[in-house]
Amino acid sequence: MSLSPGDPDSIAGYTLVDRLGSGGMGVVYLGHSESGRRVAVKVVHAQYALDEEFRTRFRQEVAAARRVSGAFTAPVVDADPDAQQPWMATLYVPGRTLSDIVAKDGPLRGRELRVLALGLVEALRDIHRAGVVHRDLKPSNVLMADDGPRVIDFGISHAVDNEALTVTGRLIGTPPFMSPEQFAAPRDVTAASDVFSLGSLLVYASTGNRPFDGSSPYLTGYQVMYEAPHLDGVAEPLRSIAERCLDKDPAARPGLAELHGLLRGLGDSAAPDAPPAAADVAETDPGVSRTHSGPGEPATAQGTAGTRRAARTGNGRRGRSIAAGLAAGVVVVTGLSITAVNIGSHRNSDSQPPNSSTSAFTPAPTAARAPAVTLPPKHVPWDYQIGGAYPLPTGVRVVSRSYEDAPAQGAYNICNINAFQVEKGAEGDWNPDLLLRDADGDVVYDQDWGEAVLDIRTDAKRQRIAAELDTWIDECAAGGYRAVEPDNYDSFTRFPEYLTADQAKALMKLLVAHAHGKGLAVAQKNTAELLRDRASVGLDFAIAEECGQWDECGEFADAFDNNVLVVEYTAKGMTKACSSWSGQLSIVRRDPEVEPKGASAYFRETC
Repeated sequence: MSLSPGDPDSIAGYTLVDRLGSGGMGVVYLGHSESGRRVAVKVVHAQYALDEEFRTRFRQEVAAARRVSGAFTAPVVDADPDAQQPWMATLYVPGRTLSDIVAKDGPLRGRELRVLALGLVEALRDIHRAGVVHRDLKPSNVLMADDGPRVIDFGISHAVDNEALTVTGRLIGTPPFMSPEQFAAPRDVTAASDVFSLGSLLVYASTGNRPFDGSSPYLTGYQVMYEAPHLDGVAEPLRSIAERCLDKDPAARPGLAELHGLLRGLGDSAAPDAPPAAADVAETDPGVSRTHSGPGEPATAQGTAGTRRAARTGNGRRGRSIAAGLAAGVVVVTGLSITAVNIGSHRNSDSQPPNSSTSAFTPAPTAARAPAVTLPPKHVPWDYQIGGAYPLPTGVRVVSRSYEDAPAQGAYNICNINAFQVEKGAEGDWNPDLLLRDADGDVVYDQDWGEAVLDIRTDAKRQRIAAELDTWIDECAAGGYRAVEPDNYDSFTRFPEYLTADQAKALMKLLVAHAHGKGLAVAQKNTAELLRDRASVGLDFAIAEECGQWDECGEFADAFDNNVLVVEYTAKGMTKACSSWSGQLSIVRRDPEVEPKGASAYFRETC
């Protein structure tokens, strides 16, 4: 755009010939030196020149930009942060911004996307080597030159050996591309924050949509901090890479060296198709019905009939079969305060609207009070019917059943769901990327039961898995159950080469929060290894399989103040449990297949 009336003709010997852009803090001009070298001259608005805190910030920007040099950044040519109207000149990079290209020409594909991704990783490498964290990596701060991208604008960057300067009462940044830690602890951000922003930027570049995009900056910030990213349309392998970059835990994100190796696999040809979603299966499979989770969200598939329930034993744990109906869960906002953010336009541009300013606000919507949670009565007759429901034996006051079965009248009912593995043969009910895979890309199975294991290794996948499981929890609550029993909590103990206890706890916390919001208590199923964490995870009581057999009943009784429901499957285990714990815990022995009464294998006895 041409110069406007009132624009200067020159700055410190640089002749200004055009306007490149204008924002809330200043104007960027195209200029040239006496030798003819073209430069981009950033001039601070006069009103901010009177603000000493802003001057300090601008000095930091100049210092940071001078420290950084590399093929994918624009070097500083000259600057005077102490001038009456502070300014800085960088080498001019001809090219459009990434936000402009995606908005007008559509998402990047193939070689363009690969060059962008690798160039940005190299740019961040150079920035971080200089001891600087950019803190505002977004599409409008990426110029697309003929020989690769350029990262510009170090206006809110932070040198790691200096105190982070944050305007009092404000968070500075652009919410859809900020990291969770920028909201929670802006003075403590590290290089991992830029990796998170890179993940968001690459999702935008490849789809035209942001992974976090609420209807207001507040809601967008809440999504960044607490919700899984929206990755619809992101093809593999970029989808898996983006998920790792967008992990809420900075320590779980990949380093730049690893990221560079991963992104080299994007390929130069047209982007590969994403794995077929469950919705695609529903189009052609007459046995699957379509379900939509909400506006703008993908259709998902749900089997028309529940799969056959099956109980199983092994390694001191049990489970049951379950149909995997896929639908998005609802996250309840419970009181987050996000202040002073740069508000970008809603969808196809991240830049700040003309004449807008950074504003402060503290909305804090409060969710309705969750219904009260009621624990099961202690030391009463109980029954374990997860393999099939039948009339309650005389005197039974507590029963656990599959969520596919109706609760029993007149008893405390516990709803059993398979939370960490997939029922045999039901892999097609889940999105393929939610199944744990080995180095060769093959699905990892619990061989004892032929069950695929769910991939709980990243926050993004845990959020998506929890959203699906939450629909089953909702069914439990709507059906009249009082508690939920998430099965296979101990899967990590059988697959230590892939999974960790912290990952299992993280998923369980999500399930507990949702169940408590529905008024359901939550049982810890087995997993004596995590008894010490039962309070921090939020678990209310325990269902312990074969704790007599494995001499674990005392540990469960101590952790849950005797609110423990024991099921044994062998005569030896039953004898040990009854001899030591019949006066304190609820104990039943069932047949290993937990068959309903009337089946040939059915067996039940009490102490």
